[in-house]
Amino acid sequence: MVSVSVIVPVYQGESTIVACARSVLNQDYASVNLIIVDDGSTDATKSLTDRIAAEDDRVKIVHTANRGRQAARLRGVELATSEWITFVDADDCLPVDAVSLLAQAITDDVDIIFGNGYSLNGESRNIIPMDDFRHMAVRGDGTIGVPWGSLYRRSVLTPYLFNQPKNFCMGEDYIFWLRLVFSTEKPVAVVFDKVYDKGDDTTSASFSWTVDYVALIQKYRVQSIPPDRYEEYIHETIADRLANLCAVALCQRSNNWRSHSFTLRLKADIARTAYHVPLSTYIYLSLPSLWMRKLWHQTINLIRV
Repeated sequence: MVSVSVIVPVYQGESTIVACARSVLNQDYASVNLIIVDDGSTDATKSLTDRIAAEDDRVKIVHTANRGRQAARLRGVELATSEWITFVDADDCLPVDAVSLLAQAITDDVDIIFGNGYSLNGESRNIIPMDDFRHMAVRGDGTIGVPWGSLYRRSVLTPYLFNQPKNFCMGEDYIFWLRLVFSTEKPVAVVFDKVYDKGDDTTSASFSWTVDYVALIQKYRVQSIPPDRYEEYIHETIADRLANLCAVALCQRSNNWRSHSFTLRLKADIARTAYHVPLSTYIYLSLPSLWMRKLWHQTINLIRV
């Protein structure tokens, strides 16, 4: 049986880390070990994680200075001895059969096993060629763009994937995936079962998007796609940049972003590639007032529900 390391970065996680750790240690897969990286917590996280480690020899704990979530994940990778690695956020849990379901897809022919495949609309392939998967990753389809819920061969988790600024707290996982999919040519195995239980998403709920921030994401996006292949993914980058701009438009007044270089470059790329902007997106971004866009957003969400 192949050993799997589960890496949990945690910061100020006293209310959730015990339940998270128990969900990992209660997996029905026999060969699981848990690495918890305490990223400089000042609450009861240290004492709780030390107690978890004392009670189960499958647990390894490391306490570090606060350097951010990606640095904590990298530290966990450095400590891992298993060939295969998965990540869990400290406020989330794993279904009891999560690792088993992911591990069933392990072969010598893949480096990445993507979980929660049901989030990929219309996709039914258990093996997706990397060329196809890259386009999906650049678009950010489904839960591609978050590190949790998937299984990775340790050899592809290089420091480059995690080398991002500490204050890069939204979109950093998307950049992780962009760098990842260009680091291997092997196809991606897909598991369509639910392999992850997401907790309350407090980070994105409280985050206020700005046009300067999405410009930073675009900078890293451009750096993460090989220069000679960027145009190959231009429609996918437009789709994700539009999604970024829609988020900005819900947080900032029009005069902050309409004439920003990020928006102007996006409009230029749309024009030169004849990209079809959905009518609803066009109308939303054309609304003159922030309160109108917020009302539009609330109405669309009510219709979807």
